[in-house]
Amino acid sequence: MDRTICPGQDTRYWRPGDIFNVPCGSCGASIEFFKDDAVRRCSRCGARVRNPRLSTGCAQWCRHAKECLGYDPSGAAAGGGAPATRLSIERAIIDAIKKEFGDTGEATARALAALDRARPLMMGTAAKPGVVIPAVLLIPAFKNCDGAHSTPVESIMKEAGVERCDFEDACAIIHAHHAGTFIDTPEFRIVAESYAGD
Repeated sequence: MDRTICPGQDTRYWRPGDIFNVPCGSCGASIEFFKDDAVRRCSRCGARVRNPRLSTGCAQWCRHAKECLGYDPSGAAAGGGAPATRLSIERAIIDAIKKEFGDTGEATARALAALDRARPLMMGTAAKPGVVIPAVLLIPAFKNCDGAHSTPVESIMKEAGVERCDFEDACAIIHAHHAGTFIDTPEFRIVAESYAGD
């Protein structure tokens, strides 16, 4: 992508504070971040450090979001029926979580924080956002439910319009996360990293 296209990434539009240092959580070394860096590797110990100040909020309206995120948050989902976008699915799930657990409930806060961590991790990967986003958002909701299958989680995904193949993969990730098992997919790895240390 031509970085001069995007005012958010064009350094001519940057302000003081858009380049900053973050301490490595492993060794304490100072790591320089640009505001649009998702992850940097520590030069001292090699640990991957996420940008704690990264924001992808502009992707919800920017016409160049696909080049930045690797998917179009406003594009129509595949399949028949009424057009459903990843963004509208994301919003529907968030609204359902807030209705179930409250705007400021612990499950809601955990879900939204994990989603903020997952977005930059998806950039430049083969991970399917249609799987990652529902799984990341619904892990805390599943924790508050009993049984092998979580009816609220499954009904939230169905009502939000998650595609069947994505639904199955997201359910498998949610169950594996809570069972402490591993699935060798980029989607699972992103979800796991989004909740690491949570």
